[in-house]
Amino acid sequence: MQAARASIPSLEIIYDKVKADSQFSLDYLRALDAVIDVVMDARNNAETIEKVCGKILSHLAETGGYDNPIDPTGKLTPKSVSAEAAVSKTILALQELDCSMLSVEHAEDVSERNGETIVALQKLHDALVDLRWAISEHDADFEEPEDKTFDNVNDLVADLRNN
Repeated sequence: MQAARASIPSLEIIYDKVKADSQFSLDYLRALDAVIDVVMDARNNAETIEKVCGKILSHLAETGGYDNPIDPTGKLTPKSVSAEAAVSKTILALQELDCSMLSVEHAEDVSERNGETIVALQKLHDALVDLRWAISEHDADFEEPEDKTFDNVNDLVADLRNN
């Protein structure tokens, strides 16, 4: 009697599957690390810039300012407004980051770092706004007052609209 022989399963398919799954896992982990790195870089940059803004604000508050206008040409205000808008967009993008597709431990890590970065960016945004206003107030002290007088409110309003 001849014993029934079992056929050998295709080990090639198993090996290929293990290799593909392992590669996917490594790619997934690298992508997570990249996301965390980007988020942490954004947080670190926001904290550094916020500290610089804070030092300038402190100097303005403690000493009354500098000997000259900070923005005599008015070029900094639009740049500040643009930077504030960029920070706001980044905050919104981070708030919309969906970690639900990540494994639980990875989602927690990304979510925690993301939250820290959002807080740092919100502080940076506030510092940028405060600095813009402080510079405007500082520079206004250097402006020469105009010797205009108005006989009525309509003339005053018309003058304000022209400037």
